[in-house]
Amino acid sequence: MATITLYDLDVTGGRRPSPYCWRAKFALAHKRLAWDEVPVGFTEKDKIAFAGSRTVPVLVDHGHGAKVVKDSWDIAEHLDESYTDGPALLGGERGKAFARFVAAWTNVTLHGALFPLVVADIHAAAHPADQAYFRESREKRLGTTLEAAQSAAREQRIPALRETLEPLRQQLRGQPYISGAAPAYPDYTVMGAFMWARTVCALPLLANDDPLHDWIGRMLDLFDGMARAHKAAG
Repeated sequence: MATITLYDLDVTGGRRPSPYCWRAKFALAHKRLAWDEVPVGFTEKDKIAFAGSRTVPVLVDHGHGAKVVKDSWDIAEHLDESYTDGPALLGGERGKAFARFVAAWTNVTLHGALFPLVVADIHAAAHPADQAYFRESREKRLGTTLEAAQSAAREQRIPALRETLEPLRQQLRGQPYISGAAPAYPDYTVMGAFMWARTVCALPLLANDDPLHDWIGRMLDLFDGMARAHKAAG
């Protein structure tokens, strides 16, 4: 049994769509740590009530006094502070500042662009017991039905999404990863968003000739193909 347990969002087919949980999994793999996963449906909040949290990821580090860490950023900080033998995720104060900016950009701009494009697909992928909750909570946020929001977004917003990604293309010119010569937490943050879409949505969101495909391919192949091996939509 691994000394770390990760509570991870689960939908049908054993797929794990949460972009924040993917950040944690990439971070754990980066640190060369093994972990066990506990699947958590959208409405199975009782599984993580012990952590005082209503959302995943939640990490329990049994090797450090059964320390409970919630929130993907806090998990990254904990891993860097507690497992110094593995490569750094955040890389000191300057690296941490850069990673925090990338996380903020991803949370607000990239997730904001992706969410309406995949929201009905997330509902379709959710366990039947979770679908009513997901629909009610997300339609309240959107002000319309999931299907109407996704249909309108796919008609109008894919070009805007591709334009939103231009800073990534510029950052990746001349270097293989967002973080430079090797991947680090900024790469895992952005890739978490792409895994969110990849897990539930079969619609191609990038043009076939988009240079970001090269970076995505490298990210999918990291850690013996951990992300590539995960079941994708379609």
